[in-house]
Amino acid sequence: YWWWVVHLWVEGVWELILGALLAFVLIKVTGVDREVIEKWLYVIITLALVTGIIGTGHHYYWIGTPEYWQWWGSIFSALEPLPFFAMTVFAFNMVNRRRREHPNKAAVLWALGTGVMAFLGAGVWGFLHTLAPVNYYTHGSQITA
Repeated sequence: YWWWVVHLWVEGVWELILGALLAFVLIKVTGVDREVIEKWLYVIITLALVTGIIGTGHHYYWIGTPEYWQWWGSIFSALEPLPFFAMTVFAFNMVNRRRREHPNKAAVLWALGTGVMAFLGAGVWGFLHTLAPVNYYTHGSQITA
């Protein structure tokens, strides 16, 4: 069960926590209606859960499950950058729609930078690691660390 806890945390839950924190900060610093931000958050959560849970399947082949899991898992895992990209678009969209200039510029920059860095770090780097020819050499190694 430890394996499931770690992988579902990394490939599903982390985006939910990041999205919730980002939504909270954007509500506080932009003045955009909570309903608008929540609708974006629902899209991000749905993308994160669907791609993350099924995307975990790219690990299954290595534990002796049928070969089709490598394909299903790789396809959905390759889609896992979508929630991070949606967070980036979300943050920039909300800051552009803001109704007030918040005095805490650091919080606004954090909201923008979080989406961008999550997309580049977890999204792009995670996508590269998901590709089967790369995963074959990096899986279970210290290269990702």
